[in-house]
Amino acid sequence: EKLRKRIIDKHFINNLVQLEYSGFDGATVPICTFTLRNNAFKDARGSYIRLSDFKGSENQAPKALEAIQNPQCGWFYTANQKDFKKIPGSPIGYWLSEKLLKVFENKLLENYANPRQGLATGNNEKYLRLWQEVSYNKSHFQIKDNNQIRYSNIKWVPCTKGGPFRRWYGNNYHVIAFDESSYSELINSGNHLPSRNYYFMEGASWSTISSSKISFRLTQNQVFETKGSVCLPNNNYDINIILGSLNSKITQILLYVTSPTLDYHEGPLRRLPFIYYNNINIINITKSNITLSRTDWDSRETSWDFQQNELIRCKSNCGQNCADIDLLSEEDRNEISEIEKIPTNSNLLKDCYEAYKSKWTKMFFQLHQNEEELNRQFIEIYGLQDELTPDVPLEEITILQEETSIKNGELVFHADEVFAQFVSYAVGCMFGRYSLDKPGLILANQGETLQDYLEKVGKGEEELTFVPDRDNIIPVLDDEWFRDDIVERFHTFLKASFGEQNFRKNLDFVEECLGKDIRKYFTRDFYKDHIRRYKKRPIYWMFSSPKGYFNVLVYLHSYTPDTINRILNSYLKEYIEKLKMYRTQQEHIEVEGSVT
Repeated sequence: EKLRKRIIDKHFINNLVQLEYSGFDGATVPICTFTLRNNAFKDARGSYIRLSDFKGSENQAPKALEAIQNPQCGWFYTANQKDFKKIPGSPIGYWLSEKLLKVFENKLLENYANPRQGLATGNNEKYLRLWQEVSYNKSHFQIKDNNQIRYSNIKWVPCTKGGPFRRWYGNNYHVIAFDESSYSELINSGNHLPSRNYYFMEGASWSTISSSKISFRLTQNQVFETKGSVCLPNNNYDINIILGSLNSKITQILLYVTSPTLDYHEGPLRRLPFIYYNNINIINITKSNITLSRTDWDSRETSWDFQQNELIRCKSNCGQNCADIDLLSEEDRNEISEIEKIPTNSNLLKDCYEAYKSKWTKMFFQLHQNEEELNRQFIEIYGLQDELTPDVPLEEITILQEETSIKNGELVFHADEVFAQFVSYAVGCMFGRYSLDKPGLILANQGETLQDYLEKVGKGEEELTFVPDRDNIIPVLDDEWFRDDIVERFHTFLKASFGEQNFRKNLDFVEECLGKDIRKYFTRDFYKDHIRRYKKRPIYWMFSSPKGYFNVLVYLHSYTPDTINRILNSYLKEYIEKLKMYRTQQEHIEVEGSVT
């Protein structure tokens, strides 16, 4: 910054060419080439070429020469370097128009909100976990302040770490050890718990390192880490106005100036020019966006607020809406309510899938409409109607990221992913993690048994819609060698959830969507999908023989010291005996031509 100010005051940037990040083969770095004059010229304008839109080293020289020959090309600029002093930190923002420069005359974000640095543990392996890895009864997801956790029996609390590009709500994966002992260790290690008086407060979290655009999400009741810092409202300023503005096009354009290296730490954010416009419409649209995004996040079992698989929910309707849509307009709320009514034939998975697609298509485009409306309002507030359009590419709508893609401007659902989630939920019900009789987590604590399941569901075993596995061991084999084989258990689950009458139709539809026979899916694809879904920290463990002919699944929270012994004696040895009998039978057929 000092160097930039010296150049601006005492020298003259005669010309400058800013290369694209991959402007040299073998390197990805922000770089420019320039010439300076040793004297300052009061009203002179330097010449600038911006090649950041042209990827690859092979495009740099041709596009630079084209700009020199044709200054009207769109990437050639002239600028008075004195204008750069109007920008906090004096970055060389040569591409800014007069109207954008004028925006920097406003107050800074730090007048309305407080971007805070998060903690560094110094040892993530010791202090951080994915929330599914630890016992649920040792975790708390509604902590209000430090004292509440430190003087309780709770060890784990949520911790935001940034994560991939996602707006409004989500990226809630981690918990941090924050009991009295861990707190004392952390305050003396890492970066000594900066901002600790702000933990668990409501704010806007963002990923401080990004490969592209920045995104902000509502965070509540969480500690925040260095890669997931939090912007907290000052005084009585509304978080919805701040979050809505930060997720608008305005913020991204301004951050390209104050933080061109994509390192979005607290400093550049503090220096953003900011207009706090207290408007009920902005507040309501932002709340609607949070609701839509949260509903999407909580629809997957990797959310700690997950209740039920979406296909089951759309079938039963749970006696309630599939989403909290109270913050949408009355017209849209009525339309979504119509979508969420029980399908024509609620026992057909195909009908439920169509209802699922209709509901989520509506919510996707409602969010898209909301984001464009927010952009329109903030562009008008900042007076940049001639500079920016409110358009948001469909690819930047950050719900349904796993279940859909955009092709030729259309929202396309991936049936294989939707039904992989359905199968994963079915396995969760097999292990008692979930239940068809009660929403939300059931068994999620170390050493829990079927008896714990019955107590939590509040039903006797004979009253259950679907009974979970008794011994926490489910074989995954090439045929039905055991009564509790995973395919047989899935068949039972499908009958329990969608009825026996249409079982064959529903099973055929599941296999059609998965693209293969259900046994092939379980033996070849399920566990790979599970490891991916749970970020290489699986909650179901696969025990396999060296060549993979024998496999059983075990649920980590129901694992006991006797589990391995039962796998060996009740399954592996019995499986070997069954194989021997089968081999003898086949040899008899080969010799006699008959099994009798």
